[in-house]
Amino acid sequence: MQDSSDRKDRGSVAVEFALVLPILATLLIGVIEFGNAYGAQLTITNAAREAARTMAVQSSTTAAKSAAVTAASALTRPALTAGQVTVSPSACAAGSTATVTISYPFVFLTGFFGHGFTMTGKAAMQCGG
Repeated sequence: MQDSSDRKDRGSVAVEFALVLPILATLLIGVIEFGNAYGAQLTITNAAREAARTMAVQSSTTAAKSAAVTAASALTRPALTAGQVTVSPSACAAGSTATVTISYPFVFLTGFFGHGFTMTGKAAMQCGG
């Protein structure tokens, strides 16, 4: 036998759920977006490190940019291009330092927190292998 208070409780649970659901959904989307952005930042930094290593050993800006694009091939949205990779100096002499900077336009998956932002990956390595 059901009491009338049981019916009232069921209605209050539905109202509480309706109040809490948007907060939980926002938290879930935020965690997913943060994880995606963090993974992209790690990929960009690793690509810069690979490009700096290639520049330090081969002393070729073309090879360094190609190494960065290859290392960041996991990024498919949008893909990293050689134009987003800056290598300095253009020729690597023994004792100097090769520096690679990557500017990547990160785009959020949902657009819930905005369109996106530019993330930067930077690495440096001493020339001469």
